[in-house]
Amino acid sequence: MKKIYLVLIFILILAIGAYIYSSKNTPSTTVSENSISTTNDSVVETIDEVKTYTDVNPIKLGIYDKNSSNTKRILISDVVKPWTYHKDIIEYNVFYTQDEEIDATRLPICFDKYASTYTDDISNYRIGYNVQFEIGDKIINKTILSPKDTEEFYDYLEVYLYDGYHRKPGEWYSHTTEEEFNKDTLLLGIKLTSGKEVSKISSDIVLTAFSYDNTNSNDFDSNGNYRGNSKYSITIEKSNSN
Repeated sequence: MKKIYLVLIFILILAIGAYIYSSKNTPSTTVSENSISTTNDSVVETIDEVKTYTDVNPIKLGIYDKNSSNTKRILISDVVKPWTYHKDIIEYNVFYTQDEEIDATRLPICFDKYASTYTDDISNYRIGYNVQFEIGDKIINKTILSPKDTEEFYDYLEVYLYDGYHRKPGEWYSHTTEEEFNKDTLLLGIKLTSGKEVSKISSDIVLTAFSYDNTNSNDFDSNGNYRGNSKYSITIEKSNSN
């Protein structure tokens, strides 16, 4: 009986020893504070703070051309125009309204008439454009804030910008150059002219005019695209006859 008792004690001791040995050689599930910090640094990507964008721009704008008798300016919708090399496709102006018909008075007078209807301070807002079209399977999507932004697709589509607001009555003026452009420039006018490679444009041209806060870059996303609500777009389709 005594031998059996000693055998049982011996087996118990072996079992306890095996348990202790196993516990010492099993990886611990407890992670130190330092290891947590190191692991997080290696696997967690830094996430930039997401800023909420709210457009407070009150301006409604439209793209206009004078009627055939030059007595009114008409709000332009989609148009069909010939695209012939070195000839103009469209030449329009932008005003802070979307009325179907507006005055045909001189540009600064007409512009001020509608700009003055806004009770909010809109003095920091300027006019920009976006053009979109396709060349084969390549999409051109370009935001234009100054003359230099028109250069990369010039061979296909020539874009000319005009500040008719800061001109004296009766004064002839040409398109605005990058050297002339400054913080006060108002690009009320835009002209699209067919470039030497215009025949390679394989889609309609979408022209968008917009107003943006000249003192705040939040009106544009990380790719430079306008994301506000103050915009007006037209589609320019190529006519069958040139």
